[in-house]
Amino acid sequence: MVVMKRTHFINLLLLLSLNIFAQSGKEVNLNGGDNKVNSSFYNRKEKGFYNIMHFSLLLGTNQLTDGPTYFRTAVSPSVTIANGYKFNEHWTAGAGVGFEIFDYNLFPLFAEIRYTLWDYKISPFVALKAGYSFANFKAKHYDELHLNWPPYNINDASLQNYGGVMFNPEVGVKVPLDENSDLLFTVAYRFQKTKSVSRKEYTNGQFDEWEHKEDINRLSVGIAIMFR
Repeated sequence: MVVMKRTHFINLLLLLSLNIFAQSGKEVNLNGGDNKVNSSFYNRKEKGFYNIMHFSLLLGTNQLTDGPTYFRTAVSPSVTIANGYKFNEHWTAGAGVGFEIFDYNLFPLFAEIRYTLWDYKISPFVALKAGYSFANFKAKHYDELHLNWPPYNINDASLQNYGGVMFNPEVGVKVPLDENSDLLFTVAYRFQKTKSVSRKEYTNGQFDEWEHKEDINRLSVGIAIMFR
């Protein structure tokens, strides 16, 4: 009787030990699997070249003065591509180009610097872009030219648009897609100087010329993919 009790007790201990070992094995496998899942985050490059493709919408208002003064909601699309170098977990620097549509097309050329608070699953960052935006390089002739600024309407005149200095401080978060790419969500303030010159020439060689300068201020929201 005592022997049977001891045998049952030993069997019970063996069953408990096997169960505990099995549970431990599952935990080890789960941890191992988790490490495999997280390995892409731990194996991310701390240094090297990067590329960012960024699409954003620039939101603001335009003041129209042809007749009674009123404001029009303006949404300008912006596409930029930047390349640079990642120095460490925090600092990157590079340069880029872009294409944007305001009242006319602009082509920004800029330098950028970025600081990431930490480089993990969700990483807040700040960035600063600054440079110069170019417009069309030659005047275009119009039989009838309609403007949002004086003299508003001109016949048989030319118009040339110029860009100007651009400034773009930005904040956002970076979410890794894999060990070589990130998804970026951004909010920024965009400042852009522009200038337009209209010119009407007469047969006697004289001409009239009107110049309009504007400072554009927009709120920018965007999404980007960063390859590194």
